[in-house]
Amino acid sequence: MSTVKIERIEVIALQIPLAKTFSGSSYRIEKKMAIVTRVYCSDGIVGEAVNGEGELALQPAIVGIIRGELAERLQGKDPTLVEARWAEMWKSTWMGGRDRRASVRAVACVDCALWDAQGKRMKAPLRKLWGGARDEVQVIAMGGYYVDGWKPADYGREIEEFMALGLAGCKFKVGGKTPAEDAERFAAARAAGGPDFILVPDANRGWTVPEAVEFAKRAEKHGIRWFEEPCHWNNDRRDMRRVREAVGLPLGAGQSEMSLEGCRDLIADGAVDVCNLDASWGGGATVWMRLAGVARAYGCEMAHHGEPILGGQLIASVAHGTYMETHHPMRDPLFHTLVVDRNPFRKGWYRVPDQPGWGVTLDAGLVAKYTVN
Repeated sequence: MSTVKIERIEVIALQIPLAKTFSGSSYRIEKKMAIVTRVYCSDGIVGEAVNGEGELALQPAIVGIIRGELAERLQGKDPTLVEARWAEMWKSTWMGGRDRRASVRAVACVDCALWDAQGKRMKAPLRKLWGGARDEVQVIAMGGYYVDGWKPADYGREIEEFMALGLAGCKFKVGGKTPAEDAERFAAARAAGGPDFILVPDANRGWTVPEAVEFAKRAEKHGIRWFEEPCHWNNDRRDMRRVREAVGLPLGAGQSEMSLEGCRDLIADGAVDVCNLDASWGGGATVWMRLAGVARAYGCEMAHHGEPILGGQLIASVAHGTYMETHHPMRDPLFHTLVVDRNPFRKGWYRVPDQPGWGVTLDAGLVAKYTVN
């Protein structure tokens, strides 16, 4: 019987100003936000996780829930029983009177830190604890953000820059213009990338069904790996199924869900072929791995929305994982700057860290520089 106990939990909120604003179909990003969570255990092991993207307004609430409610729930408990700790923390999501997203993301932060501690305790990277399907993953960028004044050729030059960085593909933003305009931008991306460059148009729920179908029919000749979140949020499951049936292309979604059950229904109702639950937004690595089992039973591939520190280990752990997602260094200074021992990209591939747990070390000086109260 384990005698290891959780002694305390530390939370650090980071905000990193970006050199420029990045705009999708329905949002604008001016800062890279992250939460560093550390679980200190009585055996001397410190589990650490970095959970990245998120709305600025939610960050104080997430930090408050971890420092107060979750730290109190876990004080003195066994950190090696990750499932049991997750179940105790999940009760915080039942509380009314606050944005449930904050509770779910708070659970995710601590869950991911507990897994890091487990990996360090077992002296193994997490992908090997979870199955170890591969040691390397292909890596794609999130790009194609809307820039005022840019012509299609400018987006082609962006793709060339991604290729020079050693990336295998791009999740390309659409949904913010007409289907015809976005299809022209997408065509320029394909021309620049060539036939083997992976392209995933991502509408971020920007279109109606007819608009999504029009774009898909215009763009499919240019090669679509999958079409992500094509339809508005309020009826997206049924609408995505209609798009999928109309155009015969694989669809992807899941990052906008916040539970295993929500993603399960996307898969079971025939709305998606690729599910990209974000472990930070959906309850943690524990939930992502549970969902991976559901997805496999339905023949659905697993992706992970951004957050390459988490995504690399998760995608590499399962045979039906797709790609690790990152950004241009200007869009994600955390992964490209704060991670001091990041492996290089080589011809579109990334060697997932072999160090225990998540396998990364953060630059302490930069963490201190970007910490906010």
